[in-house]
Amino acid sequence: MDIDDAARYHSIPWVSELLQDTAFVTVPSTNRDTKSSTEDSLFSVTLKSNATLSGFLSQYRRPTPTSGPGGTGGIEEVRMIFILGSNLNGYPGVLHGGIVTTILDECTGLLLVLRSKYKAGDDDALAPGSKTVTAYLNTNFLRPVPTPGAIVVYAKLEETKENRKWKIKGRICDEDDQILATAECLYVKSRSKI
Repeated sequence: MDIDDAARYHSIPWVSELLQDTAFVTVPSTNRDTKSSTEDSLFSVTLKSNATLSGFLSQYRRPTPTSGPGGTGGIEEVRMIFILGSNLNGYPGVLHGGIVTTILDECTGLLLVLRSKYKAGDDDALAPGSKTVTAYLNTNFLRPVPTPGAIVVYAKLEETKENRKWKIKGRICDEDDQILATAECLYVKSRSKI
């Protein structure tokens, strides 16, 4: 079975329940695919093992014609389900804070990727030749993120400005929907070549 195969999630009852939620659509997590350019290598190589992130599943909330900031339609919320190993610990049984921040950064950024990929939004964050980058990421650590185990990360678009700035909020939750960490992130369309 592939490390990110959706079937592995159905053995975790609360995750299986999330996957049956018809308000969300499950899509491939393309950041887990190895690319010759080395783009996404942190998640496609370094953090892709049974001892680190042994699973990463992406979903987006089905858009409605009036969803999104200002009622513009499009994908405004995603959730990512991670299966965590123990080799990312800061303390025994606790995910390192830097990895918590990395996961929140990745998930908030993937919201823009999915908006672009599925043409679900009136902005074009990732038009050919353009790149978005993190301008800031403010993280609040509320409770330890336990390992090994599964977590769900939500990201929601809060605001769009000038078709080049996107404010997104994210949160990491456990199986009881208890919030473990939150983030507010601003992405901007880069003016320089990356």
